[in-house]
Amino acid sequence: AVAGFTAASIREFASFEKGMNEVFTLLPGITEEAMGAMTDDVLKLAKEMGVLPEELVPALYQSLSAGVPPENVFNFLKVAVKGSKAGVAETAEAVDALSSVVNAYGVEALSAEKASDIMFTTIRLGKTTYSELSGFLFNVAPAAAAAGVGFEDVAAAIAALTAQGVPTRVATTQI
Repeated sequence: AVAGFTAASIREFASFEKGMNEVFTLLPGITEEAMGAMTDDVLKLAKEMGVLPEELVPALYQSLSAGVPPENVFNFLKVAVKGSKAGVAETAEAVDALSSVVNAYGVEALSAEKASDIMFTTIRLGKTTYSELSGFLFNVAPAAAAAGVGFEDVAAAIAALTAQGVPTRVATTQI
């Protein structure tokens, strides 16, 4: 049993290290000190939020890849983890949904926290899930933002359509 535990622990550590090294490829010029601090921040956030570091590392990579600034990435991840827990979704799905909306509207116009709040109102008032929103917001968010239609209005339309039985994927296309 001890040997099995030790082997599993070594594999998990190696997987964590590999994932963090992949994250660091997105941050050219990052110092060893900054790498250590980011690794510590992942472990601290995992403990604080009650998730495994192995779940956070891909979400961290995805967040940075989506353009979330390194200095704000852990606040963004905290919102995503809360969203994933409340919305019964994977952290990666929450990152995808939040980054799609925030990137479409711009962080100056819409924070991750506000986007998450709006998505939960959509879920509560419509017949959709966080996972479905994550998978289909790309159909409408960029065009709506470009046309000057606020995310609140888009979300209200999704809630109204899905409440009437229209699937989320169809509702986002129709909008």
